[in-house]
Amino acid sequence: MRLLLSFLLLGMVWSACGQNLRLVANLPSVLNENSGLIPADQGRLWMHNDGGDSAKLYLADTLGAIIRTVVVDQAQNMDWEDVTRDPQGRVYVGDIGNNNNTRQDLVIYRLPNLDTVQGRHVTAATIRFYYPEQSSFPPADQARKYDAEALIYYRDSLYIFTKDRTSPHQGYTWLYQIPADTGYHAARLLDSFATGQLSWVFEVTAASLSPNQQQLVLLGANRVWLFQNFTGSDFFGGSQQTLNLGTVTQKEAIGFADPYKVYISNENSFLGGPSLQELSLSNWVQLETLEVVTDPTVLPNPARDWVELRLSLARRARMKVGLYQLDGRCIQQWPASTLQAGSQTCRFELPDVPTGWYYWRVKVGRRWFVKRLQIKG
Repeated sequence: MRLLLSFLLLGMVWSACGQNLRLVANLPSVLNENSGLIPADQGRLWMHNDGGDSAKLYLADTLGAIIRTVVVDQAQNMDWEDVTRDPQGRVYVGDIGNNNNTRQDLVIYRLPNLDTVQGRHVTAATIRFYYPEQSSFPPADQARKYDAEALIYYRDSLYIFTKDRTSPHQGYTWLYQIPADTGYHAARLLDSFATGQLSWVFEVTAASLSPNQQQLVLLGANRVWLFQNFTGSDFFGGSQQTLNLGTVTQKEAIGFADPYKVYISNENSFLGGPSLQELSLSNWVQLETLEVVTDPTVLPNPARDWVELRLSLARRARMKVGLYQLDGRCIQQWPASTLQAGSQTCRFELPDVPTGWYYWRVKVGRRWFVKRLQIKG
């Protein structure tokens, strides 16, 4: 314990000038050992505990209240460590914790879309796997790299980021790939990343891929690693930034709320109670890689004294709007504004605009949109 405290205090010193986390909610005691989260409908979160709980997931809101509990049939919670989902909404729960590097029953449970499930029970399909490089259980101290607490889905495959428990400590996470399909699979070693951490205490505990699949985050007790500009599953081949968080707690889960924001949860420990926090990535996410999702709509058309602009964004973006005559002359322009990701409705007043036909020009990010608009008296 004394050695552990020494590492934690050292981590606090290193992170003293780090990024600010905002407390969203204190979590109830039923989530004392929370270990994974994914966003759900209506701004809620699906969460699970690790091996201290049975096979179930909890739907929680951002006030910390439990809305639903779903029991997973034909599954066990030996050491659930992370959760992810595919574009169809299917959920994958990784029973991949392996602190002592002794397990030979590693499994990932595939569940239906929990947001559409009726009732309190779901049935799991099983995806079993093993690490071909491991031949001893446990291996020698210097080879203990088969614990894992981080999992994502990407293009028909599951990707596992291991937690380094080697001694002497090497300070890496190793990336493995397995098919997102039932069966018994050999995990394929793809790559490794040097975390630069001094102890397993600070190594990778969770992972999440952004909704647009262009940002990857890995979580540690004192930092977040952000990866961008990668090609395909070469996640470590693009750009990388290390975000020091300014605190050392038992951070166990991370999930994108949108391309600019992640939720981070803490397990109950001597460092603090279970909680949900929020970290903004606005200063680091590279905006030029994200695009507007839908073509803006101008309503009503014809209009009279006002008009609404409706659009949906995959990212936060800068917007400029102007009203032009058919000969190209601008008759009214509004100050530029910044819109958040999601569905947006913006209202514009049209005082003293003569009747007739006009062009409504909208610039969102780097894209221009032009709409014909009729003004009636």
